[in-house]
Amino acid sequence: LIFNALQVKELRAQNSQNEKNARQRATIDLALHEKSDSVYLKCKDEFLNLRNDTTTNITTYACNIQQHSKENKIIFSYLDHYEFLATGVSEGALDGDIYKKMRRTSVIKDWDAVKPYVYELRKQRSNPRIYCELEALVEKWRSEV
Repeated sequence: LIFNALQVKELRAQNSQNEKNARQRATIDLALHEKSDSVYLKCKDEFLNLRNDTTTNITTYACNIQQHSKENKIIFSYLDHYEFLATGVSEGALDGDIYKKMRRTSVIKDWDAVKPYVYELRKQRSNPRIYCELEALVEKWRSEV
C-alpha cells in the first residue's frame, strides 16, 4: 500500500512537470511564430505605425468603425492576438512568466496606447468584456514589478 502511494505521488509529480513543459513549449512556439509569421509581422508593423502616429488619436478610429475600417481591422487583429495570449495565460495553457520576460514592456505599452480605444468600443457596444483578458493581464504584470 505504501509502495502504491509513493508511485501515485511520483506519477503526479511527473504529470505536473509534463504540464509545465507543455505550457513552456506552447509559449516558446507562440514567440517563435511572432518572429517568423509574415502576416503577423505585417499586422504588427501596421499597428505600431498607428500607435506611434502623433498626428491622429487612435481612439478616433473606434468612434467610427465603418469609416476607418482599414485601421480598425489592423487594431482588432493585433488586439485579438493579445487577447488570445492573455486567455491562454489565464487558463494555464501558456506560461505567463516566460512571455512576460520576453514582451512585458511591449504589451503594457501597446495596452496603454489602445486603452481609450477599447473603452470607447466597450461604451459603444455596451459590452464591458471586450478585451478584458488583455486588460487583466496587463494590470497583473504592471503590479508585479
